[in-house]
Amino acid sequence: MRHAAIALVLLLQAQPASPKPQAEAGPVTFEVAAIKRSANLDAGGTLGLLPGGRFRAINFDARTLVAIAYRTKPPRNLAPSQIIGGPDWMSQERYDINAKIGPELAATIDRADRDPNLMPKLVQSLLADRFKLALHHDVHNMPVYALVVAKKDGTFGPRLQRSTADCEKDRNKCRILSVGGGGHFIAGHITLETLAGMLSGPAGRLVFDRTGLTESFDVDIEYSTDQAPSDAPSIFGAVQEQLGLKLDFVREPVDVVVIDHVERPTED
Repeated sequence: MRHAAIALVLLLQAQPASPKPQAEAGPVTFEVAAIKRSANLDAGGTLGLLPGGRFRAINFDARTLVAIAYRTKPPRNLAPSQIIGGPDWMSQERYDINAKIGPELAATIDRADRDPNLMPKLVQSLLADRFKLALHHDVHNMPVYALVVAKKDGTFGPRLQRSTADCEKDRNKCRILSVGGGGHFIAGHITLETLAGMLSGPAGRLVFDRTGLTESFDVDIEYSTDQAPSDAPSIFGAVQEQLGLKLDFVREPVDVVVIDHVERPTED
């Protein structure tokens, strides 16, 4: 996969009073959307919600849009193995999409209680409306990796430390940074569940956290890739030597989506 919300709740203390009823939210759809085949032959692309309720997805294929729209919990895009069926053009043809949501929905983007799944819901609506996508959910037993603690005494490697960062005081200590364009990333105050999701790409299969640990950690891992060859170990060696964890090959039930119907969108 090529690509890649914090809620703050403001509590107001006042005299006891009956709460005002919340207005029902409108449909989570785009008000208008323009789609064209992309002329860009590169693999990269950009996607996101912009100020004013605008949305752009530049140089994206339909299969990647499905991966974003039906992302799992914890939030991560579906892996290619989790999207079953569909014609070849879904991954071969790329599109540029410029869309806009209505003012009522746009007003919620910067709110503290915004829906963290707003963008996936919007992309789901776009796929159904313009790509005529129909799919169903299923569970398939497939090969994956289980992230476990490597040593029996439970000790970690030198580049995995329990985090003491206070993210409210210093957000810079709670970021995920890619160093040098690939093969090295630093992450502050993340769970091992989040780390497992980050390892899924370089490991080549889905990775699930099976350590049983719920604390937050600071991670610094460096590994060699085909795109960035180096003297660093492979992702599997780096996980064990640097983090004191291990990727065990297992077969587990995995949630998947099965493409029942999809059409090329009409360009406009």
